[in-house]
Amino acid sequence: MSEQPSKIEHLPIVSSSHLASEAAITLSEFEYALTMMNNAFQRWMQSCSSTTGMSELSPLDILVVHNIYHRNRPKRISDVAFTLNIDDLHTVSYSVRKLVKLALVESTRQGKDTFYNITQTGESFCNQYRDIREQCLVEALQHMKLNEKLGDVATLMRSLSGFYDQASRAVRSL
Repeated sequence: MSEQPSKIEHLPIVSSSHLASEAAITLSEFEYALTMMNNAFQRWMQSCSSTTGMSELSPLDILVVHNIYHRNRPKRISDVAFTLNIDDLHTVSYSVRKLVKLALVESTRQGKDTFYNITQTGESFCNQYRDIREQCLVEALQHMKLNEKLGDVATLMRSLSGFYDQASRAVRSL
């Protein structure tokens, strides 16, 4: 009788073996996958933006312009930063100034606050981006039947972000 090939065990893939202790191997694997996902997502955003003719936008600029367009309501820089979970308001402020110079957003003053709205050019950019995203990404996800699972993954990732936020607060007290 011939021997059955042994089942291949799950081999974790990590980028920093010194962080992959026995207790933290799956966390290290997750963090490496998250890093790869983040870099691929940023590359995707810039490729999609370039296809619309806006190659000068950084991933943060793209997130900010879409957030300002979200629900077509005026937003303050602090609102955008809070929604995107960004602590450094200066990076969001720099991005908004860049978007104003490119005529994608415009500012209005209401009392002491400055609010930002999408312009017609910005709306056109966001809609072109959406159309390209539908064509290149959404259709592929539907074909692979991954669309249904993404909601569960998103919920898990938002929950995990809370753990990382709490760990950030804890480490600052060490």
